[in-house]
Amino acid sequence: MIFKERYREPTLELVLPTMLVSNVFLSAFYERGGFSLLGVVLSMVPVISVSETLAFSLGLRNVIFVTGDHLYNESIISFLTTPVRREELFAFIYFSDVVVPVLLWAFTTALYSLLSGVPVPPLLALTFVVGYFFAENLVLLLTLVFKSPGVSTLVSIFVLGGVFVFGDAGEYFYALQGEYGKIFALSFTNPFVPWIITALGKDLYQQVEVGVAVDGFIAALTFVLSFLKFRGLEV
Repeated sequence: MIFKERYREPTLELVLPTMLVSNVFLSAFYERGGFSLLGVVLSMVPVISVSETLAFSLGLRNVIFVTGDHLYNESIISFLTTPVRREELFAFIYFSDVVVPVLLWAFTTALYSLLSGVPVPPLLALTFVVGYFFAENLVLLLTLVFKSPGVSTLVSIFVLGGVFVFGDAGEYFYALQGEYGKIFALSFTNPFVPWIITALGKDLYQQVEVGVAVDGFIAALTFVLSFLKFRGLEV
């Protein structure tokens, strides 16, 4: 029931082909970039890439406007009072809300990469996946805290927007100044920035790895906090 509520027909029928076809940007940027790493990196950046943006949007829609709506209308009580343990219910909701969209992205991207012959570095794919869980888990925690789709949306835009905008500005500023060592402190805000700089000729793989590691830690922390918050919801 939880899964069907989030992925009613024709949701999956539309999402899978759209994600697969939208990966044409992978080939387009790869060719436009002279068959270099830069083209692959740009094709994987959310907002630029339709596939990545669709995965993010689907996950955010599930978290805020499905689970968040249940919390706001208190219809979540009907789920909490079932014989299913809260731990299991949280796992079902998390899998259908957050995990399924990124699995669809991973499947379609890997399939397109295989069929097109465009290589996607494993670390680049991991950068997106970890960033995805960083954002989605943070939004899930905010949704459980505020229990309102409207408030959760506004706070999420403010928090994530602030992280990405100011973090990106700082990373690009230090890059232009040639102070690449200072990018370590901001790399978690958007590891794609050091990826782009690396593709342009500078070796910033360490900054990428640090950014991914910090994002992974924050994603794990917000996941645990979300689980504890969900388990403590009052009926």
